[in-house]
Amino acid sequence: MSNPTSEKFLRYDFNVVQCKACQTFYVDPLIDFTPDEWKQLYNSGYFGYNTEWLINQREKDLQHRFSLLDKMKSGGDVNFLDIGCGEGNALMHAVKRNWNATAVDITDLRKPAAKNNPAIKFIESDLPGAGLAADTYNVAYLDSVLEHVLNPLEYLNEIKRILAPGGIVYIGIPNEDSLLNTARKLAFLLKGRSGYSVKLRPFDAPYHVVGFNNSSANNIIRKAGLKKVYFRNFGRKFDFLGFKPGTFEYFQALAMLPVEFLGWAFRKDNYFEMILRKE
Repeated sequence: MSNPTSEKFLRYDFNVVQCKACQTFYVDPLIDFTPDEWKQLYNSGYFGYNTEWLINQREKDLQHRFSLLDKMKSGGDVNFLDIGCGEGNALMHAVKRNWNATAVDITDLRKPAAKNNPAIKFIESDLPGAGLAADTYNVAYLDSVLEHVLNPLEYLNEIKRILAPGGIVYIGIPNEDSLLNTARKLAFLLKGRSGYSVKLRPFDAPYHVVGFNNSSANNIIRKAGLKKVYFRNFGRKFDFLGFKPGTFEYFQALAMLPVEFLGWAFRKDNYFEMILRKE
């Protein structure tokens, strides 16, 4: 599937495949969009309509995550790095704590409160190209980003390099082997759309180009040499409330409500979150 913006850049036919060795899902052949083309994708209405319920849920998620970071960070002044900062909501939580806040993203989509805050340093770049100093950041934040990059291990290696000794990074990624994805795959088969991938959506928002399950997530952590100090499989319930009432997406998500609870019961929920430490 693709949208009108990505269709301008598609030069090949692509497939979603899974590595038998590490179980990571990825797009083959490697996507060759230019940096400017990636920016156009993320500037084309990536952050669209949000219901009040979804805004509140995301704020609750941030409060939970930062309570974890508060407990696990080292003492003293905190240098905080938000990688793929998006609208900048996590940055505002860091500023409230008087942390030294830096953001890196390929395009600046921050809300005015985060964009106009002089306490926040913004670098328009991908992480490997940002030129950040080694052993600098006590806390890094990487939510819903790793599945968007073509080189996730390079990102984790760079995070390890720029973290101070004892520094931690929060990572949130989708679980491609969630029960919800299994149900979606069955729905595609029943509709005669077996050629569509339920694992990744590289050319239609949210532009996921790499996918992880429990095995591949733990595998890449080991390869990066970071220590896992927290790991949770979770998912929001009542996700249909995050869509505009009466839309196709609203009713589609409503139909999946029982699957959300079954995914929780069988520990095959929609997302993983983890905190890793540099030793």
